[in-house]
Amino acid sequence: MTQKIEKGYSQDACWTAELLVEAVPGRWLTPPHDGWRATGVSIFAPAMQPGNMVCVRGENESGGILSDSLDRLPFPPAALIVSDEGLVTGRNVPVYLVNDWNEALFCMGRYARGKMSGNVIGVTGSAGKTTCVAMLTAALAEWGPACGSVANANLPRGVAWNIASMPWNTPQIVLEMAIGRMDLSSRMVRPTVAVVTNIQAVHLKGSQSLNDIARTKVMIFLGMKPGDVAVLNRDMQEWDCIYTAAIKQGLRVVTYGQRGECDCRLVSYDPATRRVTAEIFGRHLSYTLQAEGQHMALNSVAVLSVVSSLGYPPEQALARLSRFEALPGRGEVNSLIVAAHPLTVIDDAYNANPGSMRAAVAQLSESNLPGRKVIVLGEMAELGDEYEQYYLALMDEINRSTVDNIYLIGQTYKEYGSAISSSKQCIVLDDIEAFKAVYLKTIQDSDVVLFKGSHTAQVWKLVNWLKLLAARRAHSSN
Repeated sequence: MTQKIEKGYSQDACWTAELLVEAVPGRWLTPPHDGWRATGVSIFAPAMQPGNMVCVRGENESGGILSDSLDRLPFPPAALIVSDEGLVTGRNVPVYLVNDWNEALFCMGRYARGKMSGNVIGVTGSAGKTTCVAMLTAALAEWGPACGSVANANLPRGVAWNIASMPWNTPQIVLEMAIGRMDLSSRMVRPTVAVVTNIQAVHLKGSQSLNDIARTKVMIFLGMKPGDVAVLNRDMQEWDCIYTAAIKQGLRVVTYGQRGECDCRLVSYDPATRRVTAEIFGRHLSYTLQAEGQHMALNSVAVLSVVSSLGYPPEQALARLSRFEALPGRGEVNSLIVAAHPLTVIDDAYNANPGSMRAAVAQLSESNLPGRKVIVLGEMAELGDEYEQYYLALMDEINRSTVDNIYLIGQTYKEYGSAISSSKQCIVLDDIEAFKAVYLKTIQDSDVVLFKGSHTAQVWKLVNWLKLLAARRAHSSN
């Protein structure tokens, strides 16, 4: 006889025992009490929320939460979803047995999406997805509660987790969608608005081309119906491929960018004041951003494009846009004191592709902060067989910039570091540990240091290192 669990959660939660059974084939090994509810599901312990169910995985599976970690979760789980009942034997918590917890998660995502009554916006692109999602979520909160993807969970499993954990009556939902299994994600999300930010050389393998990337990205349209909206960057590479796919799906296309014919246009951006002038469906707007860089200005125009396409007055979003700050790893600005030297550290180190690398160089070059301009670049990953052209273009961008000091980290740069002008100080290093030793010997007051590289290059560890040094200094002085 199964034990009945008597602990419940907030009545504001979406999931009931009956709805879970309706959404996911399975059976309760340990049933919950009458009136039990859950707020969503968790597959990643650090992002767990109160009232979440938990997908429990085996030792050799990916995703989900190990049974050995259940006692260390930040909150007690509302229930455990398992494919192997032996993983949770003897636990005093509701247990729901399914054939495959991964498929159960997808079922929950699809079911939750079917219950949602608000706007659902999907965002994809080779760069800027996470920032665009966060900026759009912040702006749309002007018209009621808004939920955006968390933890950079943009592959199908993460998309399902996000959808299944958002209140179904949320007016505005914004989901980040990556290239991997885009067909599965799109049919689950079924966006009413899809945003494509750009197509860049990333995730290329062997002889793959940008067109291959574009043809995969357009799968975001598969879950959409005629009359839904595609918000497209008119300046992106592979425009014809993206536009043709949107039209074929019967979507209403809204264009943004810098071209005169765009529905929503970035007219000008002043890097010194971060002042943006835009024209949104013929309405002239001017506003100041907290986040710096022309790419941020372009993101803000993409956001206003979505706002307008949903029928909201774009002027009402400007205050929220102006307060938006860059995210950690994606342009966050940190004021640190390291080895008694005040520094400005720009953390753009989460990931990189040729376009975002050039944008980072331009951002630093345009900075009006006093002090040396120092850029620390890791290698770019997954550029395919034609990677050389992208590195040479990056070297040209650096040569045209006002950046003073350049640190290039990784073996690939040994081929291209010589292309940097002799008027600049450029050092090519083997790894991030070598940078630590060199930089602490040459550090200067008021250095403005920007870090950028593909995630696998681990340049983000250098940002963490500087933050740790600053924290230790602050602690020792207290």
